[in-house]
Amino acid sequence: MKREDINYIISIVLIFSISLTGIVGYIQSRLELRRFVPHRYFAYATLILAAIHVILNWGKLWRYLRRRFKRKE
Repeated sequence: MKREDINYIISIVLIFSISLTGIVGYIQSRLELRRFVPHRYFAYATLILAAIHVILNWGKLWRYLRRRFKRKE
């Protein structure tokens, strides 16, 4: 499996995880469930996936930031 394939898979799962975290959080707040464990676990999974996504795209991100903030001479 290529790195680009892994990147796409992580991105898709990240979008799914963010959506699920939001939905479960909404349900938690509507039903006033203070210790609703699934929301917490989905939030942790989302943070881990976001970190993996940034690590996989660090080179692209760094090139963009350098180009964006490069001083015009």
